[in-house]
Amino acid sequence: MEAVGLVLNCHTYNHKYNPKKIQFKNMNKKNTCKTPYRERFRRCYLEYTNECLWELSYLKAKCKELNLEEEYMKYKIRLMISYLTVFYPLVILVIVGLQVIKWAFTEYKIYIYLNLIFDGGSLILVTGLLSINFFEKFVNRHRWVMTVTSILSAYVIVMGDIAHTAYHYYHSDWPLNTSYDVFVLCMIYMFLPISSILAAALLAISVSVIYVLYYIHFIVFSDHNIAKYVYGLDIVSIEFFHYLGFNMMGIFFRIMNATVVRSSFLDRYQFIKEEIWLRQARRQESLLLDSILPPQIAKPIQKSIKDKIMRPDNDYYHLGSSRTKENFMSIQIHNDVSILYADVVNYTYLTTTLTVEKLVKVLHDLYARFDLAASSFRVQRIKFLGDCYYCVAGLGESDPDHASMAVALGISMIANIKEVRVKRSLDIDMRIGVHSGTLFAGVIGEAKLQYDIWGADVNIASLLESTGKPGYVHVSGRTLSSLNAAEYKIFPGTEAAQRDPELQKHPMSTYLLAALPYRNSGLGDGSVRFDRNLDLKTVGTNRKSQVSQLISLSEELREEFSKMPVGGFKFRFPWSRRERDLKHEKVERDLGIFCVAFKDKSLEWDYLHQPDYIFKYSVLLGWGIGCCLIYIHVSRSDFPAIHLLVQESVLVEK
Repeated sequence: MEAVGLVLNCHTYNHKYNPKKIQFKNMNKKNTCKTPYRERFRRCYLEYTNECLWELSYLKAKCKELNLEEEYMKYKIRLMISYLTVFYPLVILVIVGLQVIKWAFTEYKIYIYLNLIFDGGSLILVTGLLSINFFEKFVNRHRWVMTVTSILSAYVIVMGDIAHTAYHYYHSDWPLNTSYDVFVLCMIYMFLPISSILAAALLAISVSVIYVLYYIHFIVFSDHNIAKYVYGLDIVSIEFFHYLGFNMMGIFFRIMNATVVRSSFLDRYQFIKEEIWLRQARRQESLLLDSILPPQIAKPIQKSIKDKIMRPDNDYYHLGSSRTKENFMSIQIHNDVSILYADVVNYTYLTTTLTVEKLVKVLHDLYARFDLAASSFRVQRIKFLGDCYYCVAGLGESDPDHASMAVALGISMIANIKEVRVKRSLDIDMRIGVHSGTLFAGVIGEAKLQYDIWGADVNIASLLESTGKPGYVHVSGRTLSSLNAAEYKIFPGTEAAQRDPELQKHPMSTYLLAALPYRNSGLGDGSVRFDRNLDLKTVGTNRKSQVSQLISLSEELREEFSKMPVGGFKFRFPWSRRERDLKHEKVERDLGIFCVAFKDKSLEWDYLHQPDYIFKYSVLLGWGIGCCLIYIHVSRSDFPAIHLLVQESVLVEK
């Protein structure tokens, strides 16, 4: 009744309360309940969401929903193969140990030669049949092999056990004491590679029925009347409840094992997905940071940020200290680089004649083209300020061709702006200056980090641009000395450069370079296109499509699933140890050797205080097995005295 009340409460607490309607209905009724209405129909606070996560049907549906059933079956096959690695030493130990005991404590050893033959043959057949399952690829293709070999192995042991027991009963008057009935049931439920719980239960029940029929057969066809009286219904009922208890425990074990394995598999899937997403986010973060800062600057900054995040809370009070600020200021000297400054001619005219939207689209088209060309020529773009665009060749990595790369980029930029000029019917051009030398590069700032370059040679490159001629690359003599003159049209420098007072502080010859007729923009068919809306994704031509990302994600998941630990004994030589096993060494060190418990007491304490959602099923199983044991012990209380009478009657008849 309480459960029904809880259900009613859960479904009725949202209904509107109408006191007049209640009063009218109960006007002629006697109020037999003293509890007020609002208290009787109070809100239900029970929460079953977490319990659903431990239901096998829910876990199966979740695996199918996520298309993980196939990967789960592959993992389960590996898990069952690991069970066999534990079963092999166990079955050898049991059979060999039992034979050693028989040979050590049997007076007439001539009677146990047959036992040795049956047990040895069963051991050879069982290990031979189950060895097929160690061929993982073959078993994945033919999964019925696991069930067939398991059934044959179980029946081989059962038939061998029954055969030598029956032989001794008829020829030596030994009692009907089987040796491997309990072992076979444990073997079926715990170790045999049977993926289906129903198949394992049917196999174990069939084995139990065979043993019960075995006892019934000898009771029915026994020559001793008193034996029939003693071993009649009582022994059959005892064996029935004996096997019933074991099968209940075995089915419960299989259900709980399947539940735990599926739940762990889904948890692992969630962990792997989050780890992959985190790796992708870090990769995108690194790409974004590398697009703003050079890698040699970005990596120290990333490291300092991570160190600050991992720092204890007490250190956050000292973030304003000079020591913390110095971590973000990184200045480097680059001795052999080429600096390129570019400026859009007639930019002021564009700002007055074009709308803001058209102006931004033109600049986006230009700078996107320039970025693609800079990436193609291995030139690091520093920044652009309005119509000014400047970059450095040989900044990230030492490049002996930095001068030719910078000039090639300049010629490509001129070709690109010509294409934009024709395409958009605009009167624009490029004025470019290139100089080779030394500069300082680094990140400054506190609230917002800013990467920039400084130095006398940077100023010279800027002056070469401002005193240059539109449509030409204005270079210094130092830069020209690093070029192959046969690849360019070379003209004398401008008069403005000769008269510039700042350039006169550094006496040098300047030259105007133009491309030979066969030179183009350097982009081929890869020019930038965009629609009415600005789309910055056009710059990222190297990014993968969504389809390829999904394929790579599934491949990463499949690879991670193949690395999931399965336990068991690993028969490997030390020199053939896999790298992936090293990842689990820390986990193995954190757990106890003889008991699966955390060595860290705080972790063990937190684990023990986790709610056990299957405790109620364990209690129900305990009650069932307890009832079976009570019946068995009550029924066997009078067996010793009656057993003596049976032995005396057998001796008298002989």
